Parts: sequence; structure tokens; C-alpha cells
Amino acid sequence: MASFPNKTVAVIDDHRYLRESLKDLLEAAGYESDLYDSAEAFLNEKGYSNVDCILADVRMPGMSGVEMLQALSKMPSHPPVIIMTAHGDKDIEAAVFQAGAITFLRKPVNADLLMSWLERAISDYRGD
Repeated sequence: MASFPNKTVAVIDDHRYLRESLKDLLEAAGYESDLYDSAEAFLNEKGYSNVDCILADVRMPGMSGVEMLQALSKMPSHPPVIIMTAHGDKDIEAAVFQAGAITFLRKPVNADLLMSWLERAISDYRGD
């Protein structure tokens, strides 16, 4: 598995345990991570300006992952976004892709699949 030294992934999920678990997984693979408990916190802190990929839940209190994607799409550029959910259906999946996500992963997220998507997304984004 390739890793990207000094590459940072934003993890946005309202469940602290999942954020911490993903942080551990990312660190074990050589990534740095920035953790956010909401899409609003991520956008307010301009977290998108310092990361190479965004990993976000679709259903969160307040702004959803789809709404966050729509806000990001109004910016000149932003890192690739991977959306995760435990409550996916075809309508949500369609909305996620229409809003600009590069993929849609169902929880519990398969670690190998997630790492594969992260590697591809960051490589394409950074041109590595």
C-alpha cells in the first residue's frame, strides 16, 4: 500500500469514536488527519485549504455531507471528497455524486477500499 508523506485528510463525522478510529487508520498508513465534528466546523475553519482529501459522513446534525459538497463546489477549487454513510439509498447516492463526491462508501468502511480511494484521490489531486 502506497502512502503519501505529509498528506493530510480531513475527517468529518459527528461520531467521535469513528473520527478517532479513522485517525488511527490514517496514521498507521502514513497520513496526517484533521478531525471535525461537523461540516460547519470544517467550513468555518477553512479546513479545505490545508488538506489533500476530505472524508465526510453524509448524515450529520446541521449541514449534511451533500450540503457541504454544494458549498465546496462554489469555490474555485477544493480537495477531492469521499462520502461515507451507514444509511445510504439510491437517492442519497445520486445526490452525493451530483454534488461532486468522487466515491460513496458504506459504513462500516472497508479499510483497504478506503485506502485505495485515498491514494487515487490524492495522487490525482496533487499530480503525484
